[in-house]
Amino acid sequence: MNTLRGLEPADRLRLDTLVRRANTECQPAMTDFIGGGHRHINEALRNALPPDAAVQGFIDALAVMADYTVTSYRVSHITRTGLAALQRGHARRFADPGAQCAFVLPRNAAAWALRTAAASPRDGLCELYSIFDESVPQKNLSSALLADLVVVPPGTTLCLTALRFVVRAGAANAGRSRVVAHFAGAEPSDAARYDLFSGARHR
Repeated sequence: MNTLRGLEPADRLRLDTLVRRANTECQPAMTDFIGGGHRHINEALRNALPPDAAVQGFIDALAVMADYTVTSYRVSHITRTGLAALQRGHARRFADPGAQCAFVLPRNAAAWALRTAAASPRDGLCELYSIFDESVPQKNLSSALLADLVVVPPGTTLCLTALRFVVRAGAANAGRSRVVAHFAGAEPSDAARYDLFSGARHR
């Protein structure tokens, strides 16, 4: 996935800078994650399985990755109950036990989602466009392979600040809306958290 192809000069410079500031390629656990290991790692994290060497290696390496402190974009799929949980309230808190891959450029977020969905197709899911603002803790996983990849660490608490339904253009998308959720970082609190995928309340 070449994320530099066809970019405007300003975007290319931005991503070049991001890659130079990253230490991704010094961490084998991170290059494994990017190369396809993210599926196994996230499945283990989201199902609360005992961490194997790959999962533990990823968790350990993530702690020493460079921080990213600007807006990022993610396209993912959630259940209808997950969507209902989002619709139930502004300022509600959400979390994903897995590592949420996001991107500096929106178009690359969409391309990643298409690849992931093709690898693990599931029916009955809703497409969610997430926008993480600069207050959300994120790690810079940029590399020569994916120049604008960042990650929201597993279990990060997110505060929903806005939810929009954008009508899609084109005859093929008639009657379909795009769900766009805006998230900020959440202050420590005893307030309930909900699973971003399923909408279930976390214990």
